[in-house]
Amino acid sequence: MTLIDLAAFVVAVTAIVIAVFVVTAVVNLNRTMTRLEDTATQLREEGIGAFRELRQLISDADAELDKVDLVLDRADQATSAISHTSKRTHEAVQDPVIRSLAVASGTSKVAKGWLLARRKKNSKQAAIDMGQADSAVQARAQK
Repeated sequence: MTLIDLAAFVVAVTAIVIAVFVVTAVVNLNRTMTRLEDTATQLREEGIGAFRELRQLISDADAELDKVDLVLDRADQATSAISHTSKRTHEAVQDPVIRSLAVASGTSKVAKGWLLARRKKNSKQAAIDMGQADSAVQARAQK
């Protein structure tokens, strides 16, 4: 064997070893690509399902917000109506109530004055009656 044959043999073995490494690397890359495709497909399917579900949830939430908005609008209308009614009721009742209280206060003062005068009159009459009764008792006692 000559030096050229030996060099050719070494180059051939080296080429075979490199070819084995390249084939092994390509096979591993092929397996990795297959797994990556499977994972991408699975993520796509799950993602699409999740997005559909999210879209449905957003739609439901939007419908609920519309309902809440309607309830709030109606509550605002009811509050305005109650406020308006309360104001009108206050205006309608305030003047007669004040007049009624004034009449009641005046009537109370007149009644107290009348009762006081009546009590004074009754106490004077009772004193006179007492005086006459005492005089009659004394007159009987003198007899």
